[in-house]
Amino acid sequence: MNRILQGVAAIALTTATAAHAAPAAAPALAGHWAGSYAVGSDFNFLRPHFGADGKASVDMPAFGKKGVPLDALARQGAGVRFALAGPDGVLQFDGKLEGGLLAGKVSLNGKEGKFAFRRTLADDPARHQPLLGAYEFPGKRLVVLSEWGDFPQMFYSDMRSGRYASMFAESDSVYYAGAGNLNVAVRETSMRFEKDKAGRIARMLWRQGGKEEAGRRLALRAEEVSFRNGDVTLSGTLVLPEGKGPFPAVVLTQMSSPAPRGAYALQAYYFAAHGMAALMYDKRGVGKSGGEFNKATMEQLADDAIAGIELLGKRGDIKANAIGTWGHSQGGWLAPLAAVRSQKVAFVIAQAASAVPPAEQEVYRIEQTLRASGLSDEEVKAGAAYQEMLMRWVTSRGANRAELLAAARAGEKARWAGQVEIVPDDLKQKPSETTTLFYSYDPLPDLKQLRAPVLYILGEKDAFVPVHKSARLFQQTLEANGHRDHQVWMLPRAAHGLWETDVDGGGAYIDSTHWAREHYPRMTQWLRERGFISN
Repeated sequence: MNRILQGVAAIALTTATAAHAAPAAAPALAGHWAGSYAVGSDFNFLRPHFGADGKASVDMPAFGKKGVPLDALARQGAGVRFALAGPDGVLQFDGKLEGGLLAGKVSLNGKEGKFAFRRTLADDPARHQPLLGAYEFPGKRLVVLSEWGDFPQMFYSDMRSGRYASMFAESDSVYYAGAGNLNVAVRETSMRFEKDKAGRIARMLWRQGGKEEAGRRLALRAEEVSFRNGDVTLSGTLVLPEGKGPFPAVVLTQMSSPAPRGAYALQAYYFAAHGMAALMYDKRGVGKSGGEFNKATMEQLADDAIAGIELLGKRGDIKANAIGTWGHSQGGWLAPLAAVRSQKVAFVIAQAASAVPPAEQEVYRIEQTLRASGLSDEEVKAGAAYQEMLMRWVTSRGANRAELLAAARAGEKARWAGQVEIVPDDLKQKPSETTTLFYSYDPLPDLKQLRAPVLYILGEKDAFVPVHKSARLFQQTLEANGHRDHQVWMLPRAAHGLWETDVDGGGAYIDSTHWAREHYPRMTQWLRERGFISN
């Protein structure tokens, strides 16, 4: 998936205050909490704050909402009630406070669901930044601490088992994680961090199921770098392994979202922990990088990665003949395209990549989204037909404008209308040239020219990419052009983001627990077999 949180329904909260003053919260309730709720098709990750003065508010990190008032806060014994107003109605929370857990029922428009919040410290990314990195436990078990791409929420990933979950601060040195990614109803794991004499984080004490293990923090090094593609300056971080090198390396190409470089830290730390330098960089127009990604062609974005390859190739601590590219989703187009345009790329790893143009992929995505929303077959067919019409307007440079406008007016009140872009009557005559070029991009002609070893990793449950058709097209294209070293994997029960699920989308990510279990161990072996890693 473009992002592990893609598919969350954005809630534009109102800021109306309670009609009457809420009673003062008991001291046991006052403080910061974190957790999630799910009711019907509505779900979210929240950070509530209850003040000792009886006032309460909530942050919604995924949508950049902070300090939104909670209404009608009431406390009776262990019972706690409050409300949160939104565009689809008022969410009513009715829970029970037991120690550090506040959990219970949430209702919306007659539907009921559940919520769970645990006590935590106030959100402070500066607190967890020094903890990020890779930790090695007995038996060479590797655990990586990184951040989600949508907001700076720390989470751990066990690279052997695939287990992951978000982490929350109990103190400056102690964190905990729930049994579900963002569901803290059951506290599963605690992590305590210790420093060395120089004040640096040296190890993590991991406690789970009554057992404690100590993990050494790997001495990975992070170096700020910048490089240029034409008149665009890109800014990034080069993560270097322990030791002196020279090291093989990988350039991490980006997804379609405007996530900063830190969204790729999991991969950077994973590669560096296995002896490979990894370059993650801010996409054009994101973070410290110049330019505008939404005005760039696929070739220009690939050339940004090539500029990073050129930078690494000039360094004495990098093996210039052992630099590869990695990419996820849109990056699954950019990684092989950079290899074709550069001819200096030693390997390519493309995850959740589509073999069809973006226009066709969008029709598929809408169809899957509508079906997952519980609409009838006729509604799904009608919504997908409208999306196909919209994509035809884009790729044909506006040839079917009148037909599209008629379809928009006919369908704007349909149940599927909220999942697509219903165009207005004043729709411009033609889409921009950049938009037409993007949605018309066909990755297969470029793939015919690829010579570097390539690994395609797809998820069986991907609701954003037609993976079975893509797997067939990737395999056929590479074989027909005599490509000598290619593999196409289909990971079972893997979503677009390559996390395990039975349904890609909705609120499944809240209770999710694992990356596809064979993903990282199998990818490690693929790199080892080609001599890029030795540990």
